[in-house]
Amino acid sequence: MTKLQKYCVGFAAASGVLIALASLLKPDAEPQLNGIPLSHYLGKKNYGELRTERDARESIRAFGTNAVPHLIRMLDARESRLKTSFNEWADYLSSSLIRFRFASVATRQIQAASACQELGPIAAAAIPSLARLIGDPQLGYWAVAALAEISPQTFPLLTNALNSPWPATRFAAAGHLRLARPREQAVPPLLLALTSQESEMRSVAAESLGALGVHSPAVIAALTASLDDPNTNVRVSAACSLGWCGGAAVSSVPKLQELHRSQEGTPEQQRITEAIRSIETAAAQQGELSK
Repeated sequence: MTKLQKYCVGFAAASGVLIALASLLKPDAEPQLNGIPLSHYLGKKNYGELRTERDARESIRAFGTNAVPHLIRMLDARESRLKTSFNEWADYLSSSLIRFRFASVATRQIQAASACQELGPIAAAAIPSLARLIGDPQLGYWAVAALAEISPQTFPLLTNALNSPWPATRFAAAGHLRLARPREQAVPPLLLALTSQESEMRSVAAESLGALGVHSPAVIAALTASLDDPNTNVRVSAACSLGWCGGAAVSSVPKLQELHRSQEGTPEQQRITEAIRSIETAAAQQGELSK
């Protein structure tokens, strides 16, 4: 190891010690559950193993309101220049010399937003902090997902997010508007999203309209018109949503049958088949189709 590398290692190590000491001196202690800190469960929530993730989600919910102040501090945090310098030196010296890395603030904020999503209405105090993150290209998706689960009062934030400059945030807003309560208020913005120039936005909006459970003539007409969309994913999403509308969508069956024939031999054809069957079964039960 050269003299410069030794100096760098020493500087990085000293920085790590200072950061660790600063963390210990913080007046706001991290909440614990059975002696295990909240951060442990935050790191396991998206671990990639079903049982581990389920246990993490259950534990986060068990923290309840005790977790919220700490989550807000995480959401409001700013990247420490000292931590950034440490990670940069560690990267420069290669992982063979320094294996430790501090998690970035963005990573921890994603974890915090995900935890707020898990807590739902209990995390209402975090709404202002989450709202500030909607404009972040990396964090907007997670902020929208959390806000949708927290409270009906976040509805304006979700509709505003439909116009975000960041695609992931726009699509998240269209997808999570299906959680809006009362359901009817989400119909107008989703109908507007269904006319977007982005095919993915139209597809997500079509799915959300079906998932809302509002089977109004306007929704049925818009979804039926989307069966002619130039994009296959949009057409199939509209078909599936019409299937969820049940007997109320009986007028769309001829168009669905036409789409079904055009998808001969494709994986999408089975999904359209299921949609038609769902509509016809529900309509027959309601006496809307002749037997």
